[in-house]
Amino acid sequence: MKWPTSVPIRQLALIFISSALVLMSLVGGFALHEMRGISRDLMHTNQAAARAELATAVEQLSNRIKTQAEMLARWDETRQQLAVPEYYAYWRNQRVYESSMLSRFAHIALYDQSDALLAAPNPKNSFPAKLPTEVSPHFPTSWLRNEAGSVVLYYAFPVYSDGRRLALIGHGLIRLNYMAELLNQSNFRFTDPASIKLKLQPGASLPTADLLDKTSFNARVSPEQMRFQAVFSRALLALLVLLVLTALLGFIAHNRLLVRPLRQLSEDIDAMRQGRFEPVPDQASPMQVSELENIRHSLFDYQVQLRELHGSMEHQNREFRSQARHDVLTDCYNRRAYEEDWARLREEVKAVPQGVAFLLFDCDRFKSINDTYGHEKGDRVLTLIADALVMALRANDRLYRLGGDEFAAILLRTTPAQARQIAQRCQSLLNAKKFSDIGINEPISISIGIAFCEADQINHIDELPKQADIAMYTAKQPGRNRVALFGDDVERASQTLVASRETSAVFQALATPGMIEMHYQPIHSLPGLEIKYYEALARIRHHNTLILPEAFLPVVSTRRLETGFDLAVLQQVDLDLSSKQLQAGVGVAINLTAQSISQPEIVSYLLELSRHNTRHPLMIEIAETSLITQVAEASAYLDLLRTAQYRIAMDDFGTGHSPLRYLADLPVDVIKFDISLIRKLEESSRGAQVVADFARMMISTGYSLTAEGVETEAALRLVEDLGFAHVQGFLLAHPLPLEQLVAHLATAKSGDAQPD
Repeated sequence: MKWPTSVPIRQLALIFISSALVLMSLVGGFALHEMRGISRDLMHTNQAAARAELATAVEQLSNRIKTQAEMLARWDETRQQLAVPEYYAYWRNQRVYESSMLSRFAHIALYDQSDALLAAPNPKNSFPAKLPTEVSPHFPTSWLRNEAGSVVLYYAFPVYSDGRRLALIGHGLIRLNYMAELLNQSNFRFTDPASIKLKLQPGASLPTADLLDKTSFNARVSPEQMRFQAVFSRALLALLVLLVLTALLGFIAHNRLLVRPLRQLSEDIDAMRQGRFEPVPDQASPMQVSELENIRHSLFDYQVQLRELHGSMEHQNREFRSQARHDVLTDCYNRRAYEEDWARLREEVKAVPQGVAFLLFDCDRFKSINDTYGHEKGDRVLTLIADALVMALRANDRLYRLGGDEFAAILLRTTPAQARQIAQRCQSLLNAKKFSDIGINEPISISIGIAFCEADQINHIDELPKQADIAMYTAKQPGRNRVALFGDDVERASQTLVASRETSAVFQALATPGMIEMHYQPIHSLPGLEIKYYEALARIRHHNTLILPEAFLPVVSTRRLETGFDLAVLQQVDLDLSSKQLQAGVGVAINLTAQSISQPEIVSYLLELSRHNTRHPLMIEIAETSLITQVAEASAYLDLLRTAQYRIAMDDFGTGHSPLRYLADLPVDVIKFDISLIRKLEESSRGAQVVADFARMMISTGYSLTAEGVETEAALRLVEDLGFAHVQGFLLAHPLPLEQLVAHLATAKSGDAQPD
């Protein structure tokens, strides 16, 4: 179901009011349902009370009949009538009532010892001539009988000659109009007397024990309950009518006070958007929402102010755009401006063909200058180079700083000869700069690569940056001029570089997952030689040949592929760790170039890779020989990675240009002494003492030391005596592919399990 993106306010009001009415209807229905439930509960309570009341009345009547029978059985006149029944009729018809022995609804008859009626029965009352056989001789017996639609209660009782109940002289039988006596003696509160009926067929008899079960009745309806139901129903109906009227009035007020002003406000905003908004004079109205009117007037005031500020904002936007396209250090155009201009120029020259030259500039030996004199002097050198290049270019040409010490320029409507002349002028102006004024005494030079595209070959313009890059690196080769124009001789020379086995292998490895193969060399702890880490070493498998780092790393560095190559290495390590073939608890050390550690995509992947830290502690090794051009940024990224439980190691320590400076500026946990320093320890010279003293100093300052390239037992003893924490080298283990390493560990484990 697709919901509408916008709903008119009137429709919202209708929905709200309808929802409120539905909700209140549900509440009213629920209240009515609850009221009916309460009424049912009250009816059940009244029915139970009526049944209890009826049971009590029946029990009281039975007890009264029993009492009357006991009194008659002990009455001397009753015994006298059984002995001498001369006045029996008088006694039966008058005497028993005068003595209050029976009620007016009851009659009595006496039976002699032979169970025969003493005298003819009263015509008004039909007593049986013989006492029924079910009457017990010595115990009272009672039953009910439906006689001609009237329920009659019979109660038979024995009569003895004396109080000791020794001689039975006859029986008495009380006949009672049961329903008349029951209704006469009881004042029913919960039971409706008119509804009391006994379910007894004409001529049938019923024991008194089953009397209550055969009696049907109805409970009285409580007047309070009837009044409550009536009042509640009227109140509920009045509430519903009030809600409907309130909803109607609310809709009318909402439409008058909100919908109309908001619609007018919406029309005013649309007019503002189209630039034709004019203030509407105030209209007399009995009711207005002051906040909405204030908004409408404020919007008009803002529109006027926006028109006034529009001109200055356009000027500021132009300035901001200009700043966003300029390099902060050199004030020339930055890479963003280069990418935008290059995309635009390619379309322009394809529409209007013309000769285009692409010049690529690179400072020679800038790494050594930066390491020797520091970043502040290095930045000053870049500024002077940019000034010289801008002065050498033509008035309409732009200089772009692509990154680091690399600059570029795009020349339109030119020829190869003019492009070479401009490049040579750049070198001449740079040579005229006095770098000694900033404390640099050695010469500063640049290598320039030029690529040219003729007007009739403009479809190949996209290849100019790559061709200029090849020409620039050709210009850096020994024996070459510092300016190289891409052509047949440069192309032939570059083909040797580009088509070499190592170069081809590097590019294929970056494009083909799985060609980069990780070999793992154990790093052992001292003392004890327990495996604590594996160093992940990259190899390239090219046509079944294993290419080692010393062969392909120069290509990676020359082609500036460090970030892409390191990303491929991280992906392969991720796959290996995800396979969970390495034993848990052993860490993995990953080699990265210093250039990559400042790249956000590398840091982001490392943070994702940190999920393996729970199974394999991870360590990053940064080669000390690499140039770190952005120390502060690299330090910030390394601090971030340390919070993700990475350890940071300085690799190949002792082979670079400024090791102490990097140790002071970067958050390093581990220092890995290069094989050259380990071999120096084995010599009997002053250099061995310097290395040993330096190692002790590093340990005392809190660094953990690892000895690389340990190949002899003597070297192992030396580094252990000096206090090195870890050691690796061919003496202990060679790097192995993951499958071979796992198989080797399994074999070693099974060998340890064999009995001696």
